Amino acid sequence: MRLEKFIYNILEAPFKSFMVYFITLILFILSIATFPTQITKAKMLPSKDADTFSIYVDLKDGSSINQTREVVQCITKNLQKDKNITNISAFLGEGQPLDFAALVKQSALKDKESQAEIMVNILKLENREITSYNLVSQLRDEVQKNCSLYEANIKFIELPAGPPVLASIVTEIYGGDSFQNRRDFAIKIAQILKNQATLVDIDILADKDFVMYELELDNSKAIISNVDLEQIKNILFLAFEGMKVSVINQRNAQNQIPIFLRLDDSRLLVNSSQSDLKAKLQILKIINAQGNTVSISEFVKIKEVIKEPTITSKNLNLMINVIAETSKDSQIYPLLNARNEMIESLSSDYEIIKTDMLNLSFIDKKTNEKFDLVFDGELKVTIDTFIDLGGAFIIALVLIFFLMVMYYKSFAISGGIVLSSFISIIGVIFAHIIMDLLTVDTFYLTATSLIGFIGLIGINSRNSTLIIDFSKQLVIEKNLSINEAIAKATATRSKPIILTVLTMVFASSLIANDAVFGGLGVALIGGTLISYIVSMFFVPVIIKNQLKKIL
Repeated sequence: MRLEKFIYNILEAPFKSFMVYFITLILFILSIATFPTQITKAKMLPSKDADTFSIYVDLKDGSSINQTREVVQCITKNLQKDKNITNISAFLGEGQPLDFAALVKQSALKDKESQAEIMVNILKLENREITSYNLVSQLRDEVQKNCSLYEANIKFIELPAGPPVLASIVTEIYGGDSFQNRRDFAIKIAQILKNQATLVDIDILADKDFVMYELELDNSKAIISNVDLEQIKNILFLAFEGMKVSVINQRNAQNQIPIFLRLDDSRLLVNSSQSDLKAKLQILKIINAQGNTVSISEFVKIKEVIKEPTITSKNLNLMINVIAETSKDSQIYPLLNARNEMIESLSSDYEIIKTDMLNLSFIDKKTNEKFDLVFDGELKVTIDTFIDLGGAFIIALVLIFFLMVMYYKSFAISGGIVLSSFISIIGVIFAHIIMDLLTVDTFYLTATSLIGFIGLIGINSRNSTLIIDFSKQLVIEKNLSINEAIAKATATRSKPIILTVLTMVFASSLIANDAVFGGLGVALIGGTLISYIVSMFFVPVIIKNQLKKIL
């Protein structure tokens, strides 16, 4: 009776009805304003708490395997100091055993002496006091500070919470008159990304020019010395690269087992210098037709050349990737800051054109050379997902609106039902703010949060329909006034509505702390709670004048 009287007083007093509209509008504006102020942050999915992570090591091209090993040993020594790490596996000159994420991150393509990957296993979640992503963030600074020898680029790779991508932020740079110009522009973009506090592990996926040595065989000199040319080639391969020399047959083996032979690590150069290579060649001997031992260095000339860079393309368009990861932050916020810095800092040298979404084009004012900057990676997946879910939300609202029009034969009252469903976003957003205050890490509005919000539309529409139909029934059968009928219907239906709300809250609370579906749970909790308040106060006010027209 108290609730019925309270609602009736609101309906009878125009000022109180106005205050319901005003308070609802203020709450809606405040909730939406949390996005530009970054009180509420959006992200595809929160970081995943896993029991493993990887480290990618990339030295400058031309670095020796010994230098790579030295960096890897430094990293492992630093990692072993942490009590949460159980075991470490290092892979020099190759990628780690492949999984889906490693395929996307091009781990299978690694075959250089300057590359390595490290797999790190940590304690199970119940046995440690820190999440894996916080542990990675803590280890990253120490390892990169202590082990960035020989200009090594050390990247910490966590298991993706969503679809695997090359990196959290990928900038694809197209255009330019040459590879060198495109790489120079990529360096400028990478520097801007490095200026962002929450962007880490920035890397340019393009080769740098470096000196390499080619071995040129002097055929005439070898023939004069009665040395077999093919034998010289085999010895060189056997010494440095290695080769299959024979096979072993075993009864239980399905295939022949190859015997791979090469010199031990003494074949490796210490400083990768021309003098070191010449010294190694002098050690290698070959026997000529007369049975004399001759040094291979007599038949080989060392030629110094510049290594041609590896060309990367996408859809037959030449490009260079600049990648970056985020440290405990969503991708969109540091990217927006970096994008603004690109526009400000490069506008003096380039004419900047804003293209699709966040993408940019740069035209050099002096040479008219054009560079296209396209953003990809997890950032693009996030934007595409939010656009798709936003479109699904709008379609759901439109379908419910026309369904209500068919049922009530009134555009106004159908619009009121849809509006009351939409403003439940107030509860969704404020629930995320409360969870953010209660949790140690940032609690993001995620894709699953939007899924929960879409699911709330049907629940909220049903609550409004219950109140409207019962109000019509009271007016017709009990001959009550519009305001009396709405107040009585709302008070009567409050019990089944609150029971539905509590059921939803208790069920959703079970997944509120889940890494992936936590956003869904919190959205359902906040949305259903605010939907009860909307049903009790906003719906009666908004349908008051419209109900007269359908009776």
